[in-house]
Amino acid sequence: MPLRKLKPATPGQRHATLSDFSDITKGKPEKSLVKGMKKTGGRNNQGVITARHRGGGHKRRYRLIDFNGRPGILGKVASIEYDPNRSARIALIHYYDGVKSYVLAPLGLKPGDIIRCGVDAEIKIGHRLPLKNIPEGVEIYNLEIIPGTGGKIVRSAGTLASIMVKSEKYAQIKLPSGEVRLFDINCMATIGQVSNPENKYISIGKAGRTRWLGRRPKVRGVAMNPVDHPHGGGEGKSKGNIAQSPTGVPAKGYKTRNKKKPSSSKILQKRRGK
Repeated sequence: MPLRKLKPATPGQRHATLSDFSDITKGKPEKSLVKGMKKTGGRNNQGVITARHRGGGHKRRYRLIDFNGRPGILGKVASIEYDPNRSARIALIHYYDGVKSYVLAPLGLKPGDIIRCGVDAEIKIGHRLPLKNIPEGVEIYNLEIIPGTGGKIVRSAGTLASIMVKSEKYAQIKLPSGEVRLFDINCMATIGQVSNPENKYISIGKAGRTRWLGRRPKVRGVAMNPVDHPHGGGEGKSKGNIAQSPTGVPAKGYKTRNKKKPSSSKILQKRRGK
């Protein structure tokens, strides 16, 4: 998926780099696999803003993605489509028993390709099988954390993980963040790398395009009053002693992970390499 650079007819177009969508083979989504989405504006069920700087944006429909796969049933790739709810592309699969579903498309998957899920699947791009059946060093994505719960991690555009070492019970996986973690050897994963790797090179170009994505403007804490933010107030331009959030949680190196979290024992190497 190459990017396209706009001719700078306006200031907002001068530095914009956008996807050319040349990898998309179908425009409208499969009607039976979409449902309506209601915007929250970053508010919870009490109407209180819990995620700041959210609101507005273009109307979207949610595509129902199958993160599990269908073991033992062959499927044919009908099309590669755009999904406004994620950075990766999705693939429409027509299974041989008549069922249709969307899956995360790997890099290199094309319409007409056959995909398979199960213990007897080949080591081939788009095929899904347990970690115990995947050789060491193979690139994987859409990885389960608990067997049978569906893929939860390594799902954003261009990401991949790799199997380092396997034992009788666990597999050591190096994740995109650099973290090395133990996974149950029965966890399922898909072979390949997530599609749309050039997504990280996209330059929005103007504030309006960010608003289309549902993101509102941010105000610096130092520009606020003391009642609004810990960084607020002071004479002239002043900085607080501690960089922190509006709720007082320190930033820049403060660890917020619970030390008693059960999954901590599965982490062999933290993402920062310490």
